[in-house]
Amino acid sequence: MSLSSTPITLDALRFFRTSRGAELLTEAADLAGDELRASQVLRARFPADICRAALALVQLRQAAREKFSLADQMYFDREGLEMASREEISTYRATRFQPGQTVADLGCGIGGDLLGLAARCRVQAIDLDRVRLEMARLNLQAAGLGAALIQADLCRFPVRADAIFLDPARRHEGRRVRSGEDYSPPLSFVQELRRFTPAVAVKVAPGIDESELPGGCEVEFISAGQQCREAVLYFGPLASAERRATVLPGPHTLVGAPGTAVPVAPPGSFVYDPDPALVRSHLLDELARRLDAWKLDPQIAYLSSAHLVTSAFARAYRILSSMPFNLKRLRRFLAQEGMYAAEIKKRRFPIEPQELRHLLDLPTQGQGVTLILTRLADQPFVFICVSAGK
Repeated sequence: MSLSSTPITLDALRFFRTSRGAELLTEAADLAGDELRASQVLRARFPADICRAALALVQLRQAAREKFSLADQMYFDREGLEMASREEISTYRATRFQPGQTVADLGCGIGGDLLGLAARCRVQAIDLDRVRLEMARLNLQAAGLGAALIQADLCRFPVRADAIFLDPARRHEGRRVRSGEDYSPPLSFVQELRRFTPAVAVKVAPGIDESELPGGCEVEFISAGQQCREAVLYFGPLASAERRATVLPGPHTLVGAPGTAVPVAPPGSFVYDPDPALVRSHLLDELARRLDAWKLDPQIAYLSSAHLVTSAFARAYRILSSMPFNLKRLRRFLAQEGMYAAEIKKRRFPIEPQELRHLLDLPTQGQGVTLILTRLADQPFVFICVSAGK
């Protein structure tokens, strides 16, 4: 959604900061859940366009609670919220910059990353869109923070800072773009930025194609809530490794190190499901060495071991039974043992978890187990497991 189509305008933002605007937002929040009634009640006392903006903001604040602790005091448009970093990620990422140094936040948007940076550094926040800059200012104010906010085309802005953080737009006409060269500005713009300072960090999509990752930088994949949320490229003095996987909260971070090749072997007593950030960072061998584990298949990111080693980078499961996959055999085994599939996980397996749950058609009673579906030696295989800790 483009900002031109959002009901939250500069006039609406200014009105919300008045006593009547605060009253409107409070009433809109109290009426949340019944938009038709809310619209009728509010329009009796406030202009229609301001009512639409208030109802939109209330909905966005509700959605933002999963990302921001101060969501109910913050300001968003839908696309700005969707593209903003989660609070724990922006707070963590800010630690990659030196305290007190000046950082140029290029493409600050509604200020998701700005909040983390401003708590640690002096920040110049640059964005071309006046509405989002005003949202960023109000969001900083809600957090008791400050920064220099500048309306400018970041591609033409002469940066004067110790370091640069770039968050390029990764949408075109409301749709996400996949290629780094389709970002705005494109990923190649980093070379232009490094003329101003060698210390550059760039937020990219976690699913970016490996072939597009430039050399000479650190690539960090960041996970929160067991999902790989973001990837960041660090250049110059900001880089401290080639690949890094970070899991939040913690932070727990893992980088690659020279080591012997991890073997492929039959399953032991435990199976590990690595965190998505670990998988994307291609640090599976490093994790296996730390777990005293081995691979179950050269192409599949499951590990196994004879004894349990807990790690923030993988969920561990104790194997109760395992077998080549056969639907009738699996259903019969679970029914005889008084088990049901409380959780179904898969890698390189043709049946989706929800479809398998339907095909098994077992009552949810007895012992809940985790089914891990994969391929061993190119044959479908299933592990029946229970959680063995984080």
